[in-house]
Amino acid sequence: MNIVLDIETIPSQDAAVKAAFIKDSIDNFKAPSGLSKGQAAIELGVTDEKEIKFTSKDDMIAKWCKHFAPIKAEEVGLENWRKTSFDGAKGEVISIAWCTTDGEVQGLVRTLEECESNFLTYVFAAIKELGPSNPFFIGNYIGGFDLKFLFKRAVILGVNPGFKLPHYGRHEQHYYDLMQAWEGFGGRASQDSMCEALGINVKTDDLDGSKVWDAVEAGEYERVLTYNKLDVEEARQLYKRFTFI
Repeated sequence: MNIVLDIETIPSQDAAVKAAFIKDSIDNFKAPSGLSKGQAAIELGVTDEKEIKFTSKDDMIAKWCKHFAPIKAEEVGLENWRKTSFDGAKGEVISIAWCTTDGEVQGLVRTLEECESNFLTYVFAAIKELGPSNPFFIGNYIGGFDLKFLFKRAVILGVNPGFKLPHYGRHEQHYYDLMQAWEGFGGRASQDSMCEALGINVKTDDLDGSKVWDAVEAGEYERVLTYNKLDVEEARQLYKRFTFI
């Protein structure tokens, strides 16, 4: 049973996790890796050429950190916290969309007030109803992200999917990864870039994965679900093109 799948995720909703990221950034504030001595001086407002010349890079960076830590540390901590949306051990699933290669695209989004474990239980049951066998999942970076994220959430929350989530498998054997089909093993490509190359134009919104949390915070749940379902429709069209269906 072929199932095209895509998920949308959000950062950890555990307040303690969020606070820990902010605290770590404050306690261990560092300058960006690419910050040069000259740029640090400019941002500090140091204009004396002799002072710049006779101040070592390490000392200039240290001054930059001391000055900007109270200003930027919380912002950096929040940015690092937002990245937990890529980690199934910390982030959460907010929306899932799926379809067979010929059926209607289905999907479900939950609110922040709704239980993630109940949400996953319902979605897993709906997917299982589509056929008696283990699903053969199709999607972009399906093993490296979607299936891995779902597996971790299922384990952490104690939700048995009732079928395998083979994120550790191989393209075409355990799942169909659009990115590998297009670029080969180890290659990288976004779904948008593949759609552009093939003239597939489904989406009508400028929402993307990096903006999902902002949309959720704004209460735009249906917008997130629509985006999620359109991702699945795109993936299905790509799969059909790649397999000459």
